[in-house]
Amino acid sequence: MERRISYEEFLWRVKDGITDELGRSPVIPVLKLFQVRWRSEVIYYLFTSESARFNEIKFNLAGITSTMLSATLKDLIDLGLVQKTTFEEQPPHVEYSLTEKGNDLLPIYYEISNWGFEYPVDLPKKAKK
Repeated sequence: MERRISYEEFLWRVKDGITDELGRSPVIPVLKLFQVRWRSEVIYYLFTSESARFNEIKFNLAGITSTMLSATLKDLIDLGLVQKTTFEEQPPHVEYSLTEKGNDLLPIYYEISNWGFEYPVDLPKKAKK
């Protein structure tokens, strides 16, 4: 069920709430997609690398554990955003990349990037215990 609206229509209708034919907002599920820890970082990393092996992703995402990366990749595969390709070489290996649906998120990251340049965010440092 694809329904695209122009930016102008979005601005005009945003105060009233934008919903599909069944009264559901398309905004809230997307925001919830990004709320889950590590999803957005994994997606962004795959934008920058096109495809990557598990250990390459883990090495480039400081702080993620193997268990969390494995669960995040499985989750993103289940959502249809990431695909897993197995190479039957010696030694065999697996690479992860974004699907077409995953790549369609790039404009969101573009706008986040523009906002980040306009309004740099200094995240608070974690307090040491």
